[in-house]
Amino acid sequence: MLESIVAEIDAEIARLQAVKALLSSESDARTSRKLGRPAGSAAVAPVRTAKRRTLSAEARERIRQAQIKRWAKAKRAKKKPNVNAAVAPLPKTKKKTTEVAA
Repeated sequence: MLESIVAEIDAEIARLQAVKALLSSESDARTSRKLGRPAGSAAVAPVRTAKRRTLSAEARERIRQAQIKRWAKAKRAKKKPNVNAAVAPLPKTKKKTTEVAA
């Protein structure tokens, strides 16, 4: 009985090793292939760069003045006192402790 169990285990090990060899050969074939267009192919399109648009000096000055106004508005908003902060907060009450009777 023990010999038959050992024989079945050996057969299972042999089958698993065969499956492992099969799977490892497939994964090697997949990793060796590179993705994308093959190197040196003639169908490569030239890279086009977008032309930069230039602004006139007047346009740059208008943008600068608008940004200065935005900064000033933000600065004024920081300096304004908070209306809700003028109300004094309520004083904190102390917690009452209970005395344990001895």
